[in-house]
Amino acid sequence: MKQSNCLTPTFLSSIIICAVCFFKPAFSQHFSRIDTIPVKKAGNWLKMPWLGGHNFCQFSDIDINLDGIKDLFVFDRTGNKITTYINKGTAGVVDYLDSTSKYAKKFPHLESWVLLRDYNCDGKADIFSYDAGGIKVWKNISSGGNLMFAPVSPNLQSTYCPGLLNLAITPTDIPTIDDIDGDGDLDILTYDGGGINMQYHINQSKESGHGCDSLTFHMDCTSCWGNYRASISGCNMVIGTCRIKNPNSSQQRDADEEPTDHAGNCSLCMDIDGDGDKDILLGQLGCDNMTLLTNGGDKTNANMTSMDDSFPSYNIPAMLSSFPCGYYLDLNNDNKRDLLVSPNAPNISVDNESIWYYLNTGTDNAPIFSRQTRSFLQNDMIDVGEGADPVFFDFDNDGLTDLLISNYKSAHDSVPPTLSYDILAFKNIGTSTSPKFDLVSSDYANTSIQLPSIMSKHLTFGDIDGDGDPDMFIGDYDGNLHYFKNTASTGQPCNFVLTTQGVKDNTGTLIDIGNYAAPQLIDADRDGDLDLIIGERSGNLNYYENIGNPAISSFKFITDSFGGVDVLKWNITGYSVPFMYDSAGSYRMIVGSEANRSYSYPMGWIWFFKNIDGNLAGKFSLVDSVYHNIWEGTRMILNGKDINNDGLMDLVIGNYTGGIALYMGDTTTTSVEELHEQTINFSIYPNPSTGEINIYIPELNRHDKLEINIYNSLGEIIEKQYITSINTKIEKHLPPGIYSCQVSTTAFSKTQKLAVFR
Repeated sequence: MKQSNCLTPTFLSSIIICAVCFFKPAFSQHFSRIDTIPVKKAGNWLKMPWLGGHNFCQFSDIDINLDGIKDLFVFDRTGNKITTYINKGTAGVVDYLDSTSKYAKKFPHLESWVLLRDYNCDGKADIFSYDAGGIKVWKNISSGGNLMFAPVSPNLQSTYCPGLLNLAITPTDIPTIDDIDGDGDLDILTYDGGGINMQYHINQSKESGHGCDSLTFHMDCTSCWGNYRASISGCNMVIGTCRIKNPNSSQQRDADEEPTDHAGNCSLCMDIDGDGDKDILLGQLGCDNMTLLTNGGDKTNANMTSMDDSFPSYNIPAMLSSFPCGYYLDLNNDNKRDLLVSPNAPNISVDNESIWYYLNTGTDNAPIFSRQTRSFLQNDMIDVGEGADPVFFDFDNDGLTDLLISNYKSAHDSVPPTLSYDILAFKNIGTSTSPKFDLVSSDYANTSIQLPSIMSKHLTFGDIDGDGDPDMFIGDYDGNLHYFKNTASTGQPCNFVLTTQGVKDNTGTLIDIGNYAAPQLIDADRDGDLDLIIGERSGNLNYYENIGNPAISSFKFITDSFGGVDVLKWNITGYSVPFMYDSAGSYRMIVGSEANRSYSYPMGWIWFFKNIDGNLAGKFSLVDSVYHNIWEGTRMILNGKDINNDGLMDLVIGNYTGGIALYMGDTTTTSVEELHEQTINFSIYPNPSTGEINIYIPELNRHDKLEINIYNSLGEIIEKQYITSINTKIEKHLPPGIYSCQVSTTAFSKTQKLAVFR
């Protein structure tokens, strides 16, 4: 047998134990999300390496920590993920700090698009977001240093000449919500159902004598706003003409008009020339350019008279594939709003360097834009494109744990985008107790050559040929596995060579689990050789027992419902990714999934199982489906190892926005921040419910006056009552559905999901 190359154990059994991963009991361990472990890229230390990535983003400013300075709110259409940044307020400097773990949870679940605007002139930004074919509003009710929002019901409506209807907007579009006519209340511009003409919904709040605190809209039916229309055949506009013929509908379209490819539109109003009226910057689905239309009319009668369809043509045009959209806010604290541009079409737009920052070198009411970077915020963090898939592994055999991150794909900025399928290698350049990472390769093991055009590579390591060093298996999106043999000499960095493209089972049949093969090599049955557990798109786990021996592996299919694990539940897809490990002599398993932030038990985010040993043919015990309440974005992928030699497992978590989060193992149960933060601990049982609903609040005496509000999926309050005892029974009969249960005082609140089934 060849001596150990990448690892140096004395016996083969210790190799297998290493592959299993042995830790202190995880059921008593806790984790702290940290961002203090340094990461270097291209010679520069990243400012926020473990933040979590960005893809297709929308931006708004809001005072999040209530210190009087506008902070930054980022909504990523990938998984409807919210990221928040605190603005330190340094004059003339872009100076943000990540505050997501503290503040993102204070926002309600939001979908498709989000714009924060102050509609009632109280100086606090409110929330406008897509909901059920229209616009949902949440009022900012923050007070006493606590950020809070309350839903405003029902969804916005507008009078459509005549006829009061929901103010219609698609989930793909992003409207303009701004004071268009200069009367002090917020109006709305959005395209009609054909994506051709701009509808103008005028806020009647001031006209009705309500000040600016009402949301009463009437559509201008005399013409389309701006006297222009989208070109049916191109990625620009036709000015001086309006094609509205049927003003009596929210789905306006000419009778002779064919459906267009402009199924998505975004708009941003600003005064580009300092004449006091609104000009408009436009983006379209299927187009890579942005078009600026200049208003030759006035505040009340907009008339677009000139066009720049390569805006800003005087600088570097925002040619950002595909569907670029603009956001106007002051980023560097100089009291002049700057421009951010990011694509708005998930999965088909560029996801690498996808946030372009244009500094305003003019004035706030006559801006001149100069591009500063194509990767605003992204250049401060680990961002591998779409689908970050991390694994801890000592790839250079120096005894320090390194980090490998593969992706689903990375779409680089070009027209059309060029795609790459990468494995990034971060070498640990720290010490055994204080890790630091440096990006040393973006094509680990030359997989772009050895395994070209293969997306979604999931890596696992273990000695399957009995030569004393770890080999590599890679699962891919098509559901297949590939075997890379480690050919390194003793004591040298691992050298993986593709040996088998398409691993077969013991019958000679290609192992193909469908889509998104996520394998783990581990001695599941503890017989001295490595077996295969494989997650997949459908959310179940496949188990292949190794019926060979440590030197000659032979994988036999046993089941596609290993342990009864199913992270799909009521989702369309599950994307199960297993991580089994040994905890003080007993196996435990953590399984990542696709689930969105809006889901709660029993849908699940991260699933934790025990009762595995001696029960491989049975059903594992589900301990928790929202493991440590961790949610880092859709399609979370976890891997664990003790990277600082404190005897506790640490977790690295990837998500589909392309970023990475790091959770270090600790022995505390409550953080200092949590000790001082006002909160409400309550539970709902049974959940899911078939009719009976109970609210349990163990520390009722800590709070003066508690109220529970139950909201349906439209944000409407369907039940409201005060809580006077530790156990409160909700008498109202709720129809099947998903509800939000909010327990609150005048100072703070907490919300949980409730599922009702019959």
